[in-house]
Amino acid sequence: MESKKTGSTNALNSQFEVVIGHVTCRIFIAIFIIIITIPPIYRNAFDVSSYFDNKSTDQTSSAAPILKIFKKQKGFSLKDHFNDFEKNLESAIFIEPPRKIIQSCLSLGPLKEGNRKTIIGEEGWLFFRNALSALTGYGPLKEEPDFVNKDPNIKRGNSPLSIIKEFAQQLDDFGTHLVLVNIPSKAMIYPDKISKNLESPIRHPDAQKFFADLKSVPNLDVLDLTDPLFKLRNKIQVFLKQDTHWTPQGMEESAKMIASHIHSMGFNFEETQIFYQKKEERSGYGDLVENLKISHGFEKELVTAHPVQGSTKDINSEIILLGDSFTNIYSSNTSLGWGKEAGLPEHLAINLGAPLDVISINGGGATEVRKKLAQRRGSAIQMRNKKIMIWAITSRDLFQSASQRHETGIRWNTVKFNELDPKKESPNSSIIVRARLTKKPNIPNPQLTTYKDLLYGSDYEIIEKIVGEINDENGKIAVLNWAFKNRKINPSAEYALGREAIIELVPFEEMKELQTLEQIYDGDIFDLYWELPKNSDEKPEINQINARNAGFRHKIALITSGVFSIIIFLGTRFIPKHNF
Repeated sequence: MESKKTGSTNALNSQFEVVIGHVTCRIFIAIFIIIITIPPIYRNAFDVSSYFDNKSTDQTSSAAPILKIFKKQKGFSLKDHFNDFEKNLESAIFIEPPRKIIQSCLSLGPLKEGNRKTIIGEEGWLFFRNALSALTGYGPLKEEPDFVNKDPNIKRGNSPLSIIKEFAQQLDDFGTHLVLVNIPSKAMIYPDKISKNLESPIRHPDAQKFFADLKSVPNLDVLDLTDPLFKLRNKIQVFLKQDTHWTPQGMEESAKMIASHIHSMGFNFEETQIFYQKKEERSGYGDLVENLKISHGFEKELVTAHPVQGSTKDINSEIILLGDSFTNIYSSNTSLGWGKEAGLPEHLAINLGAPLDVISINGGGATEVRKKLAQRRGSAIQMRNKKIMIWAITSRDLFQSASQRHETGIRWNTVKFNELDPKKESPNSSIIVRARLTKKPNIPNPQLTTYKDLLYGSDYEIIEKIVGEINDENGKIAVLNWAFKNRKINPSAEYALGREAIIELVPFEEMKELQTLEQIYDGDIFDLYWELPKNSDEKPEINQINARNAGFRHKIALITSGVFSIIIFLGTRFIPKHNF
Protein backbone atom coordinates (compact mmCIF):
# COMPACT_ATOMS: atom_id res chain seq x y z
CA MET A 1 0.00 0.00 0.00
CA GLU A 2 2.84 2.36 0.93
CA SER A 3 4.67 1.52 -2.27
CA LYS A 4 1.61 2.27 -4.33
CA LYS A 5 1.19 5.66 -2.67
CA THR A 6 4.82 6.55 -3.25
CA GLY A 7 4.61 5.48 -6.84
CA SER A 8 1.58 7.62 -7.52
CA THR A 9 3.26 10.63 -5.89
CA ASN A 10 6.31 10.18 -8.06
CA ALA A 11 4.13 9.91 -11.09
CA LEU A 12 2.37 13.13 -10.14
CA ASN A 13 5.66 14.94 -9.58
CA SER A 14 6.96 13.79 -12.93
CA GLN A 15 4.04 15.51 -14.63
CA PHE A 16 5.14 18.89 -13.26
CA GLU A 17 8.86 18.58 -13.71
CA VAL A 18 10.44 21.70 -15.25
CA VAL A 19 13.78 21.51 -17.03
CA ILE A 20 15.73 24.75 -17.67
CA GLY A 21 18.81 24.76 -19.82
CA HIS A 22 22.07 26.60 -19.20
CA VAL A 23 21.29 29.31 -21.77
CA THR A 24 17.91 30.02 -20.20
CA CYS A 25 19.47 30.21 -16.75
CA ARG A 26 22.03 32.73 -17.94
CA ILE A 27 19.32 34.83 -19.59
CA PHE A 28 17.20 34.92 -16.43
CA ILE A 29 20.24 35.74 -14.29
CA ALA A 30 21.16 38.56 -16.65
CA ILE A 31 17.61 39.97 -16.61
CA PHE A 32 17.51 39.85 -12.81
CA ILE A 33 20.89 41.62 -12.45
CA ILE A 34 19.87 44.26 -15.00
CA ILE A 35 16.56 44.95 -13.21
CA ILE A 36 18.21 45.54 -9.82
CA THR A 37 21.22 47.50 -11.11
CA ILE A 38 19.84 49.72 -13.88
CA PRO A 39 17.81 52.07 -11.59
CA PRO A 40 20.73 53.08 -9.31
CA ILE A 41 23.09 53.32 -12.30
CA TYR A 42 20.57 55.49 -14.15
CA ARG A 43 20.07 57.73 -11.12
CA ASN A 44 23.75 58.25 -10.42
CA ALA A 45 24.52 58.90 -14.09
CA PHE A 46 21.66 61.43 -14.22
CA ASP A 47 22.75 63.28 -11.09
CA VAL A 48 26.45 63.26 -12.00
CA SER A 49 25.61 65.00 -15.27
CA SER A 50 23.33 67.49 -13.45
CA TYR A 51 26.07 68.25 -10.93
CA PHE A 52 27.91 70.39 -13.47
CA ASP A 53 24.70 72.31 -14.28
CA ASN A 54 24.10 72.95 -10.59
CA LYS A 55 27.56 74.46 -10.28
CA SER A 56 26.58 77.09 -12.83
CA THR A 57 23.43 78.02 -10.89
CA ASP A 58 25.21 78.10 -7.54
CA GLN A 59 23.20 75.20 -6.13
CA THR A 60 24.70 72.66 -3.78
CA SER A 61 24.58 69.02 -4.74
CA SER A 62 26.67 65.88 -4.45
CA ALA A 63 28.30 64.68 -7.61
CA ALA A 64 26.55 61.34 -7.18
CA PRO A 65 23.66 60.27 -4.94
CA ILE A 66 25.64 57.30 -3.64
CA LEU A 67 27.91 59.79 -1.86
CA LYS A 68 24.99 61.24 0.12
CA ILE A 69 24.57 58.04 2.10
CA PHE A 70 27.97 58.75 3.69
CA LYS A 71 27.10 62.41 4.55
CA LYS A 72 24.96 62.41 7.68
CA GLN A 73 23.60 65.83 8.67
CA LYS A 74 24.52 67.22 12.05
CA GLY A 75 21.79 66.55 14.59
CA PHE A 76 20.35 63.61 12.61
CA SER A 77 20.27 60.14 14.09
CA LEU A 78 21.39 57.27 11.87
CA LYS A 79 17.74 56.23 11.50
CA ASP A 80 16.71 59.75 10.47
CA HIS A 81 19.60 59.88 8.02
CA PHE A 82 18.58 56.67 6.24
CA ASN A 83 14.90 57.71 6.25
CA ASP A 84 15.90 61.01 4.65
CA PHE A 85 18.00 59.20 2.04
CA GLU A 86 15.08 56.91 1.22
CA LYS A 87 12.71 59.90 0.98
CA ASN A 88 14.99 61.60 -1.53
CA LEU A 89 15.30 58.36 -3.48
CA GLU A 90 11.51 58.04 -3.81
CA SER A 91 11.21 61.62 -5.04
CA ALA A 92 14.11 61.44 -7.49
CA ILE A 93 13.52 62.66 -11.03
CA PHE A 94 14.95 59.55 -12.65
CA ILE A 95 12.08 57.31 -11.50
CA GLU A 96 9.36 59.44 -13.12
CA PRO A 97 9.50 57.93 -16.65
CA PRO A 98 9.06 54.26 -15.57
CA ARG A 99 6.54 55.30 -12.89
CA LYS A 100 4.33 56.99 -15.50
CA ILE A 101 4.46 53.95 -17.79
CA ILE A 102 3.48 51.54 -15.02
CA GLN A 103 0.77 53.84 -13.65
CA SER A 104 -0.71 54.33 -17.12
CA CYS A 105 -1.02 50.57 -17.58
CA LEU A 106 -2.67 50.19 -14.18
CA SER A 107 -5.04 53.15 -14.38
CA LEU A 108 -6.03 53.24 -18.03
CA GLY A 109 -6.06 49.48 -18.61
CA PRO A 110 -8.75 46.99 -17.67
CA LEU A 111 -7.67 46.92 -14.01
CA LYS A 112 -8.68 50.57 -13.41
CA GLU A 113 -6.27 50.63 -10.49
CA GLY A 114 -5.18 53.88 -8.85
CA ASN A 115 -2.26 54.40 -6.47
CA ARG A 116 -1.74 55.16 -2.79
CA LYS A 117 -3.37 58.58 -3.23
CA THR A 118 -6.09 58.18 -5.83
CA ILE A 119 -8.89 55.62 -6.11
CA ILE A 120 -10.57 55.10 -9.48
CA GLY A 121 -14.30 54.71 -9.01
CA GLU A 122 -17.30 54.18 -11.25
CA GLU A 123 -17.80 56.11 -14.50
CA GLY A 124 -14.37 57.74 -14.31
CA TRP A 125 -14.89 59.37 -10.90
CA LEU A 126 -11.69 59.73 -8.85
CA PHE A 127 -11.44 59.79 -5.04
CA PHE A 128 -8.79 60.77 -2.51
CA ARG A 129 -7.74 57.58 -0.73
CA ASN A 130 -6.94 59.28 2.59
CA ALA A 131 -10.36 60.96 2.66
CA LEU A 132 -12.06 57.59 2.19
CA SER A 133 -9.87 55.90 4.81
CA ALA A 134 -10.80 58.61 7.31
CA LEU A 135 -14.46 57.52 7.16
CA THR A 136 -13.94 54.04 8.55
CA GLY A 137 -12.33 52.35 11.51
CA TYR A 138 -10.81 54.16 14.44
CA GLY A 139 -11.23 57.90 14.84
CA PRO A 140 -11.22 60.77 17.33
CA LEU A 141 -13.29 58.98 19.99
CA LYS A 142 -12.33 55.31 19.68
CA GLU A 143 -8.68 55.01 20.60
CA GLU A 144 -6.54 53.05 18.19
CA PRO A 145 -4.99 49.97 19.85
CA ASP A 146 -1.41 48.81 19.46
CA PHE A 147 -0.78 46.17 16.84
CA VAL A 148 2.20 44.24 15.54
CA ASN A 149 3.02 46.26 12.43
CA LYS A 150 2.18 49.66 13.90
CA ASP A 151 4.89 52.28 13.47
CA PRO A 152 6.42 52.82 16.96
CA ASN A 153 6.82 56.54 16.13
CA ILE A 154 3.06 57.01 15.96
CA LYS A 155 1.65 58.88 18.92
CA ARG A 156 -2.04 59.38 19.60
CA GLY A 157 -1.47 63.10 20.06
CA ASN A 158 -4.16 65.57 20.99
CA SER A 159 -7.79 64.73 20.38
CA PRO A 160 -9.57 66.95 17.81
CA LEU A 161 -12.53 67.09 20.20
CA SER A 162 -10.51 68.45 23.13
CA ILE A 163 -8.60 70.94 20.95
CA ILE A 164 -11.79 72.33 19.38
CA LYS A 165 -13.37 72.74 22.83
CA GLU A 166 -10.24 74.46 24.12
CA PHE A 167 -10.18 76.79 21.10
CA ALA A 168 -13.87 77.62 21.58
CA GLN A 169 -13.10 78.59 25.17
CA GLN A 170 -10.26 80.84 24.02
CA LEU A 171 -12.65 82.57 21.61
CA ASP A 172 -15.29 82.87 24.31
CA ASP A 173 -12.78 84.79 26.45
CA PHE A 174 -12.42 87.23 23.53
CA GLY A 175 -16.17 87.51 23.04
CA THR A 176 -16.07 85.71 19.68
CA HIS A 177 -18.67 83.09 18.67
CA LEU A 178 -17.42 80.01 16.80
CA VAL A 179 -19.28 78.35 13.92
CA LEU A 180 -17.64 75.05 12.96
CA VAL A 181 -18.56 74.13 9.38
CA ASN A 182 -18.04 70.46 8.51
CA ILE A 183 -17.33 70.07 4.79
CA PRO A 184 -17.99 66.46 3.75
CA SER A 185 -15.56 64.60 1.53
CA LYS A 186 -16.58 63.61 -1.97
CA ALA A 187 -17.00 59.95 -0.99
CA MET A 188 -19.68 60.95 1.54
CA ILE A 189 -21.78 62.68 -1.13
CA TYR A 190 -21.14 60.29 -4.04
CA PRO A 191 -20.83 56.82 -2.45
CA ASP A 192 -22.51 55.26 -5.50
CA LYS A 193 -19.51 56.34 -7.61
CA ILE A 194 -17.32 54.11 -5.43
CA SER A 195 -19.71 51.18 -5.34
CA LYS A 196 -23.14 51.00 -6.96
CA ASN A 197 -24.44 49.22 -3.85
CA LEU A 198 -23.99 52.35 -1.70
CA GLU A 199 -26.98 54.70 -1.73
CA SER A 200 -26.77 56.84 1.44
CA PRO A 201 -24.02 59.19 2.69
CA ILE A 202 -20.99 57.48 4.25
CA ARG A 203 -20.37 58.71 7.79
CA HIS A 204 -17.68 57.89 10.30
CA PRO A 205 -18.99 55.82 13.25
CA ASP A 206 -17.87 58.60 15.65
CA ALA A 207 -19.58 61.41 13.75
CA GLN A 208 -22.93 61.55 15.56
CA LYS A 209 -21.47 61.47 19.08
CA PHE A 210 -18.62 63.80 18.07
CA PHE A 211 -20.91 66.56 16.81
CA ALA A 212 -23.40 66.07 19.66
CA ASP A 213 -20.59 66.64 22.15
CA LEU A 214 -19.47 69.83 20.36
CA LYS A 215 -23.01 71.20 20.22
CA SER A 216 -23.11 71.11 24.01
CA VAL A 217 -20.43 73.85 24.13
CA PRO A 218 -22.24 77.19 24.72
CA ASN A 219 -20.00 79.28 22.48
CA LEU A 220 -19.96 76.86 19.55
CA ASP A 221 -22.34 76.12 16.68
CA VAL A 222 -21.89 73.12 14.37
CA LEU A 223 -23.07 73.34 10.79
CA ASP A 224 -22.78 69.96 9.07
CA LEU A 225 -23.17 70.31 5.29
CA THR A 226 -23.36 66.56 4.62
CA ASP A 227 -27.14 66.08 4.36
CA PRO A 228 -27.86 69.37 2.50
CA LEU A 229 -25.17 68.66 -0.11
CA PHE A 230 -26.33 65.05 -0.49
CA LYS A 231 -29.83 66.29 -1.30
CA LEU A 232 -28.41 68.97 -3.57
CA ARG A 233 -26.57 66.41 -5.74
CA ASN A 234 -29.89 65.55 -7.38
CA LYS A 235 -30.06 69.08 -8.82
CA ILE A 236 -26.42 70.04 -9.46
CA GLN A 237 -22.99 68.42 -9.51
CA VAL A 238 -21.64 69.15 -6.03
CA PHE A 239 -18.06 67.83 -6.38
CA LEU A 240 -15.56 67.82 -9.21
CA LYS A 241 -15.19 64.48 -10.95
CA GLN A 242 -11.37 64.44 -11.06
CA ASP A 243 -10.58 66.66 -8.07
CA THR A 244 -10.85 66.42 -4.29
CA HIS A 245 -12.84 69.64 -4.01
CA TRP A 246 -16.35 70.87 -4.64
CA THR A 247 -17.63 72.48 -7.81
CA PRO A 248 -18.22 76.25 -7.94
CA GLN A 249 -21.97 75.56 -7.71
CA GLY A 250 -21.56 73.28 -4.69
CA MET A 251 -19.38 75.89 -3.00
CA GLU A 252 -21.79 78.75 -3.80
CA GLU A 253 -24.76 76.88 -2.34
CA SER A 254 -22.68 76.08 0.76
CA ALA A 255 -21.82 79.78 1.14
CA LYS A 256 -25.55 80.61 1.09
CA MET A 257 -26.22 77.98 3.80
CA ILE A 258 -23.43 79.32 6.03
CA ALA A 259 -24.57 82.93 5.59
CA SER A 260 -28.18 81.97 6.29
CA HIS A 261 -27.12 80.17 9.49
CA ILE A 262 -25.18 83.23 10.69
CA HIS A 263 -28.08 85.55 9.92
CA SER A 264 -30.41 83.25 11.87
CA MET A 265 -28.16 83.68 14.91
CA GLY A 266 -28.90 87.41 14.88
CA PHE A 267 -25.63 88.56 13.31
CA ASN A 268 -26.21 91.29 10.72
CA PHE A 269 -23.65 93.50 9.08
CA GLU A 270 -23.63 96.75 7.18
CA GLU A 271 -23.93 96.44 3.41
CA THR A 272 -20.73 97.11 1.48
CA GLN A 273 -19.81 97.49 -2.16
CA ILE A 274 -19.57 93.87 -3.24
CA PHE A 275 -21.09 92.64 -6.48
CA TYR A 276 -20.96 89.80 -8.99
CA GLN A 277 -18.92 89.88 -12.15
CA LYS A 278 -19.68 88.05 -15.38
CA LYS A 279 -19.55 84.27 -15.10
CA GLU A 280 -16.56 82.60 -16.70
CA GLU A 281 -15.54 79.10 -17.71
CA ARG A 282 -12.51 77.47 -16.12
CA SER A 283 -10.91 74.10 -16.69
CA GLY A 284 -8.36 71.76 -15.17
CA TYR A 285 -7.39 68.11 -14.86
CA GLY A 286 -7.88 68.09 -11.08
CA ASP A 287 -5.53 67.24 -8.22
CA LEU A 288 -6.49 63.55 -8.24
CA VAL A 289 -5.23 63.22 -11.81
CA GLU A 290 -2.08 65.06 -10.75
CA ASN A 291 -1.66 62.54 -7.94
CA LEU A 292 -1.80 59.71 -10.50
CA LYS A 293 1.16 61.36 -12.29
CA ILE A 294 -0.48 60.89 -15.69
CA SER A 295 -2.50 63.44 -17.66
CA HIS A 296 -3.05 61.49 -20.87
CA GLY A 297 -6.22 59.42 -20.86
CA PHE A 298 -8.11 62.14 -18.96
CA GLU A 299 -9.87 65.19 -20.32
CA LYS A 300 -9.89 68.56 -18.61
CA GLU A 301 -12.97 69.17 -16.50
CA LEU A 302 -14.95 72.30 -17.39
CA VAL A 303 -16.69 74.42 -14.71
CA THR A 304 -18.50 77.75 -14.57
CA ALA A 305 -17.23 80.11 -11.86
CA HIS A 306 -18.89 83.33 -10.70
CA PRO A 307 -16.22 85.91 -9.71
CA VAL A 308 -16.99 88.55 -7.10
CA GLN A 309 -15.63 92.08 -7.17
CA GLY A 310 -15.26 94.59 -4.38
CA SER A 311 -13.99 94.70 -0.79
CA THR A 312 -14.36 91.02 0.09
CA LYS A 313 -11.36 90.80 2.46
CA ASP A 314 -10.41 93.06 5.34
CA ILE A 315 -8.12 92.16 8.25
CA ASN A 316 -10.15 94.49 10.49
CA SER A 317 -13.47 92.80 9.71
CA GLU A 318 -15.73 91.59 12.55
CA ILE A 319 -16.01 88.25 10.75
CA ILE A 320 -13.03 85.94 10.46
CA LEU A 321 -12.86 82.85 8.24
CA LEU A 322 -10.42 80.00 8.86
CA GLY A 323 -10.13 77.40 6.13
CA ASP A 324 -8.06 75.09 3.98
CA SER A 325 -7.96 74.23 0.27
CA PHE A 326 -11.77 74.11 0.14
CA THR A 327 -11.61 77.81 1.02
CA ASN A 328 -8.75 78.58 -1.38
CA ILE A 329 -10.09 76.84 -4.48
CA TYR A 330 -11.52 79.35 -6.99
CA SER A 331 -10.33 82.11 -4.62
CA SER A 332 -6.53 81.89 -4.80
CA ASN A 333 -4.83 80.81 -7.99
CA THR A 334 -1.70 79.65 -6.17
CA SER A 335 -1.05 75.91 -6.57
CA LEU A 336 -4.67 74.71 -7.01
CA GLY A 337 -5.04 76.04 -10.55
CA TRP A 338 -8.78 76.88 -10.69
CA GLY A 339 -8.57 80.66 -10.83
CA LYS A 340 -9.30 83.35 -8.25
CA GLU A 341 -11.90 85.77 -6.86
CA ALA A 342 -14.71 83.22 -7.07
CA GLY A 343 -14.21 81.07 -3.95
CA LEU A 344 -15.81 80.64 -0.56
CA PRO A 345 -14.49 83.92 0.96
CA GLU A 346 -15.89 85.98 -1.90
CA HIS A 347 -19.30 84.29 -1.91
CA LEU A 348 -19.58 84.44 1.88
CA ALA A 349 -18.80 88.16 1.71
CA ILE A 350 -21.51 88.87 -0.86
CA ASN A 351 -24.09 86.76 1.00
CA LEU A 352 -23.24 88.27 4.39
CA GLY A 353 -22.96 91.76 3.00
CA ALA A 354 -19.57 92.37 4.62
CA PRO A 355 -15.88 91.65 4.00
CA LEU A 356 -14.08 88.91 5.91
CA ASP A 357 -10.74 88.53 7.61
CA VAL A 358 -9.48 85.37 5.90
CA ILE A 359 -6.76 82.90 6.90
CA SER A 360 -6.65 79.78 4.74
CA ILE A 361 -3.81 77.33 4.20
CA ASN A 362 -3.87 74.25 1.98
CA GLY A 363 -3.80 71.21 4.25
CA GLY A 364 -3.65 73.41 7.35
CA GLY A 365 -7.28 73.48 8.43
CA ALA A 366 -6.66 71.69 11.74
CA THR A 367 -3.77 73.61 13.35
CA GLU A 368 -1.85 75.81 10.91
CA VAL A 369 -4.65 78.36 10.34
CA ARG A 370 -5.23 78.72 14.08
CA LYS A 371 -1.50 79.04 14.65
CA LYS A 372 -1.17 81.68 11.93
CA LEU A 373 -4.03 83.62 13.55
CA ALA A 374 -2.46 83.37 17.01
CA GLN A 375 0.98 84.40 15.67
CA ARG A 376 -0.27 87.78 14.50
CA ARG A 377 1.38 90.45 16.61
CA GLY A 378 -1.23 91.55 19.13
CA SER A 379 -3.67 88.81 18.12
CA ALA A 380 -5.09 88.57 21.66
CA ILE A 381 -6.10 92.23 21.45
CA GLN A 382 -7.28 92.10 17.82
CA MET A 383 -9.58 89.13 18.53
CA ARG A 384 -11.68 91.25 20.89
CA ASN A 385 -12.96 93.06 17.79
CA LYS A 386 -14.16 89.84 16.15
CA LYS A 387 -17.84 88.98 16.62
CA ILE A 388 -17.91 85.65 14.86
CA MET A 389 -15.47 83.07 13.53
CA ILE A 390 -16.32 80.67 10.69
CA TRP A 391 -14.03 77.65 10.81
CA ALA A 392 -14.53 75.61 7.62
CA ILE A 393 -12.84 72.23 7.95
CA THR A 394 -13.02 68.95 6.04
CA SER A 395 -14.34 65.73 7.53
CA ARG A 396 -11.10 63.88 6.91
CA ASP A 397 -9.24 66.18 9.31
CA LEU A 398 -11.85 65.64 12.02
CA PHE A 399 -12.14 61.85 11.89
CA GLN A 400 -8.71 60.46 11.09
CA SER A 401 -7.16 57.93 13.44
CA ALA A 402 -3.74 58.47 15.03
CA SER A 403 -2.07 56.35 12.32
CA GLN A 404 -3.81 58.28 9.56
CA ARG A 405 -2.87 61.64 11.09
CA HIS A 406 0.74 60.47 11.36
CA GLU A 407 0.74 59.42 7.69
CA THR A 408 -0.87 62.62 6.38
CA GLY A 409 0.88 65.04 8.72
CA ILE A 410 -2.35 66.34 10.26
CA ARG A 411 -1.76 67.74 13.75
CA TRP A 412 -4.10 69.02 16.45
CA ASN A 413 -2.06 71.36 18.63
CA THR A 414 -2.90 74.00 21.18
CA VAL A 415 -2.22 77.58 20.06
CA LYS A 416 -1.17 80.53 22.20
CA PHE A 417 -2.31 84.02 21.23
CA ASN A 418 0.20 86.86 21.03
CA GLU A 419 -0.22 89.31 23.92
CA LEU A 420 2.00 92.06 22.47
CA ASP A 421 0.83 95.46 21.28
CA PRO A 422 -0.51 95.06 17.73
CA LYS A 423 0.96 98.43 16.74
CA LYS A 424 4.50 98.16 15.46
CA GLU A 425 6.86 100.00 13.21
CA SER A 426 7.13 98.40 9.81
CA PRO A 427 10.63 97.02 9.42
CA ASN A 428 12.80 98.15 6.53
CA SER A 429 12.16 96.40 3.27
CA SER A 430 15.73 95.13 3.33
CA ILE A 431 16.65 93.04 6.39
CA ILE A 432 19.98 91.24 6.47
CA VAL A 433 21.24 89.22 9.42
CA ARG A 434 23.86 86.62 10.19
CA ALA A 435 22.05 83.72 11.83
CA ARG A 436 22.43 80.08 12.88
CA LEU A 437 19.83 77.35 12.26
CA THR A 438 18.83 75.82 15.62
CA LYS A 439 15.58 73.95 14.99
CA LYS A 440 14.08 72.38 11.89
CA PRO A 441 11.03 70.10 11.34
CA ASN A 442 11.15 66.77 9.56
CA ILE A 443 10.23 67.37 5.93
CA PRO A 444 7.78 64.76 4.60
CA ASN A 445 8.22 62.77 1.42
CA PRO A 446 6.86 65.00 -1.40
CA GLN A 447 5.47 61.93 -3.15
CA LEU A 448 3.23 61.16 -0.16
CA THR A 449 1.85 64.62 0.64
CA THR A 450 -1.60 65.81 -0.41
CA TYR A 451 -0.35 69.00 -2.04
CA LYS A 452 2.56 69.44 -4.41
CA ASP A 453 4.04 72.54 -2.73
CA LEU A 454 5.24 72.90 0.86
CA LEU A 455 6.87 75.61 2.96
CA TYR A 456 8.68 74.83 6.19
CA GLY A 457 9.64 77.04 9.13
CA SER A 458 12.87 76.88 11.14
CA ASP A 459 14.14 78.66 14.23
CA TYR A 460 17.30 80.74 13.84
CA GLU A 461 19.54 82.39 16.42
CA ILE A 462 20.66 85.87 15.35
CA ILE A 463 24.42 86.29 15.54
CA GLU A 464 24.61 89.77 14.00
CA LYS A 465 22.09 92.33 12.70
CA ILE A 466 23.62 93.77 9.55
CA VAL A 467 20.91 95.79 7.79
CA GLY A 468 17.47 96.94 8.93
CA GLU A 469 15.33 96.41 12.00
CA ILE A 470 13.86 93.03 12.86
CA ASN A 471 11.31 91.88 15.44
CA ASP A 472 13.10 89.08 17.25
CA GLU A 473 12.29 87.24 20.45
CA ASN A 474 15.35 87.09 22.71
CA GLY A 475 17.61 86.96 19.66
CA LYS A 476 15.56 84.28 17.90
CA ILE A 477 13.51 84.44 14.69
CA ALA A 478 11.37 82.04 12.65
CA VAL A 479 12.27 81.75 8.97
CA LEU A 480 10.22 80.11 6.22
CA ASN A 481 11.74 78.40 3.19
CA TRP A 482 10.66 76.17 0.35
CA ALA A 483 10.60 72.48 1.24
CA PHE A 484 9.56 71.42 -2.23
CA LYS A 485 7.85 72.86 -5.29
CA ASN A 486 5.79 70.72 -7.63
CA ARG A 487 6.98 67.73 -5.52
CA LYS A 488 10.63 68.48 -6.29
CA ILE A 489 12.87 68.90 -3.25
CA ASN A 490 14.21 72.45 -3.09
CA PRO A 491 17.90 73.06 -2.20
CA SER A 492 16.76 75.06 0.85
CA ALA A 493 15.16 71.89 2.25
CA GLU A 494 18.64 70.47 2.79
CA TYR A 495 19.76 73.18 5.20
CA ALA A 496 21.37 71.37 8.13
CA LEU A 497 21.19 72.18 11.83
CA GLY A 498 24.03 74.51 12.72
CA ARG A 499 23.92 76.22 9.33
CA GLU A 500 25.42 79.68 9.71
CA ALA A 501 24.79 82.16 6.92
CA ILE A 502 24.09 85.75 6.02
CA ILE A 503 20.43 85.79 4.97
CA GLU A 504 18.15 88.45 3.51
CA LEU A 505 14.63 88.48 4.94
CA VAL A 506 11.20 90.05 4.46
CA PRO A 507 8.18 89.68 6.75
CA PHE A 508 6.24 86.65 5.56
CA GLU A 509 3.03 88.70 5.52
CA GLU A 510 4.45 90.52 2.50
CA MET A 511 4.61 87.29 0.49
CA LYS A 512 0.93 87.35 -0.46
CA GLU A 513 1.28 84.72 -3.19
CA LEU A 514 2.66 82.19 -0.68
CA GLN A 515 0.17 82.71 2.15
CA THR A 516 -2.22 79.90 1.13
CA LEU A 517 0.40 77.20 0.48
CA GLU A 518 0.75 74.27 2.85
CA GLN A 519 3.13 75.09 5.70
CA ILE A 520 4.80 73.18 8.49
CA TYR A 521 6.37 74.89 11.50
CA ASP A 522 6.88 73.28 14.92
CA GLY A 523 8.17 76.34 16.78
CA ASP A 524 6.34 78.92 18.88
CA ILE A 525 7.89 82.20 17.67
CA PHE A 526 5.26 84.74 16.64
CA ASP A 527 6.86 86.85 13.89
CA LEU A 528 7.59 84.87 10.72
CA TYR A 529 10.08 85.89 8.02
CA TRP A 530 10.71 84.69 4.47
CA GLU A 531 14.27 84.10 3.30
CA LEU A 532 14.93 85.62 -0.12
CA PRO A 533 16.99 83.32 -2.37
CA LYS A 534 20.55 84.41 -3.06
CA ASN A 535 20.81 82.69 -6.39
CA SER A 536 18.74 83.00 -9.51
CA ASP A 537 17.30 79.49 -9.49
CA GLU A 538 13.75 80.87 -9.48
CA LYS A 539 14.24 83.12 -12.52
CA PRO A 540 12.34 82.04 -15.66
CA GLU A 541 15.43 81.98 -17.88
CA ILE A 542 17.21 79.65 -15.46
CA ASN A 543 14.18 77.38 -15.33
CA GLN A 544 14.21 77.16 -19.11
CA ILE A 545 17.89 76.25 -19.15
CA ASN A 546 17.37 73.60 -16.48
CA ALA A 547 14.40 72.12 -18.36
CA ARG A 548 16.44 71.92 -21.55
CA ASN A 549 19.40 70.36 -19.75
CA ALA A 550 17.18 67.79 -18.04
CA GLY A 551 16.39 66.15 -21.37
CA PHE A 552 20.09 65.96 -22.17
CA ARG A 553 20.84 64.43 -18.76
CA HIS A 554 18.19 61.76 -19.30
CA LYS A 555 19.92 60.80 -22.57
CA ILE A 556 23.29 60.52 -20.82
CA ALA A 557 21.80 58.38 -18.08
CA LEU A 558 19.99 56.17 -20.61
CA ILE A 559 23.14 55.59 -22.68
CA THR A 560 25.21 54.86 -19.56
CA SER A 561 22.65 52.40 -18.25
CA GLY A 562 22.32 50.77 -21.66
CA VAL A 563 26.06 50.23 -21.99
CA PHE A 564 26.18 48.80 -18.48
CA SER A 565 23.31 46.40 -19.21
CA ILE A 566 25.09 45.13 -22.33
CA ILE A 567 28.22 44.53 -20.27
CA ILE A 568 26.19 42.62 -17.69
CA PHE A 569 24.47 40.55 -20.35
CA LEU A 570 27.73 39.66 -22.05
CA GLY A 571 29.20 38.85 -18.67
CA THR A 572 26.66 36.08 -18.18
CA ARG A 573 28.34 34.21 -21.05
CA PHE A 574 31.18 33.51 -18.64
CA ILE A 575 29.02 32.14 -15.84
CA PRO A 576 30.41 28.69 -15.03
CA LYS A 577 28.40 25.78 -16.29
CA HIS A 578 27.15 23.23 -13.78
CA ASN A 579 26.10 19.67 -14.38
CA PHE A 580 22.99 18.73 -12.49
